[in-house]
Amino acid sequence: MAKEPEFLRDDPASAQAVARVGLVGGFIGAWCTLIHILTARPVTPVPMLVMASFVTVGYAVSNRERFLAASLNRWDEAVAFAGLAALAQAIVRAMAA
Repeated sequence: MAKEPEFLRDDPASAQAVARVGLVGGFIGAWCTLIHILTARPVTPVPMLVMASFVTVGYAVSNRERFLAASLNRWDEAVAFAGLAALAQAIVRAMAA
């Protein structure tokens, strides 16, 4: 039997981490859309993504989660939020140029 690729993790902790990232990302997107509709101004999600990354790191430290654990955890969520913030900032700068 062939070994499964490492990125296909089906343990409950990884599923919860992916669900949390999707839930928080969906909330941030909905909030930015609402603010854009109400104010008719472009809104960047960068500050909210950075704050989500910091809060997630706080949770990881307070729960003593291991960095680079076998399953996805809050450290991976923090990296995902920081990466999304960097991507959003790059898009904003590219559109302004």
